[in-house]
Amino acid sequence: MRAGFLRRFAIVMLVGYALQFVLGMTLNLFVTIPDVHPGTSGDEYFSRSFTSLLWALSGAGGPALFTHALVGAALFAGSVTLFVTCVLRRARGWRWLTGIAAFFTFGAFFNGMSFLDYGEDFSSAIMAGCWLIATGAIVVALIRREQRPVDGPVGSAR
Repeated sequence: MRAGFLRRFAIVMLVGYALQFVLGMTLNLFVTIPDVHPGTSGDEYFSRSFTSLLWALSGAGGPALFTHALVGAALFAGSVTLFVTCVLRRARGWRWLTGIAAFFTFGAFFNGMSFLDYGEDFSSAIMAGCWLIATGAIVVALIRREQRPVDGPVGSAR
């Protein structure tokens, strides 16, 4: 039952990552984010990023940006939840991979906010690379099989 829950959770996360990819490509190809909006000025990165995130989640940047930011925040929360669940349940073979996924989802989330703050394409490229690693880690967790012991010692007669 434990493995079934983790597998379902991971599959839901993969669906979220796929949706995030489509939303990101939609933003990249069809939406122009204004050069000046709340969060594009100020000295301190975290307050600027928080202001940019609130602006995106307010819907003022359009429905595509709103949905992308909302799914990104949900993926960040979901990846951390999946990792913590794996640690608490002592899920062998899942802890490291879901930890990697959470770490790189965190990286993608903060580079997305950095892109909103500064408008640098490099932040978008880092966000995409982090997305790829996080998605790959969850896929590996899903397809990885633990070695199962054979019914008896090697060479034993039945």
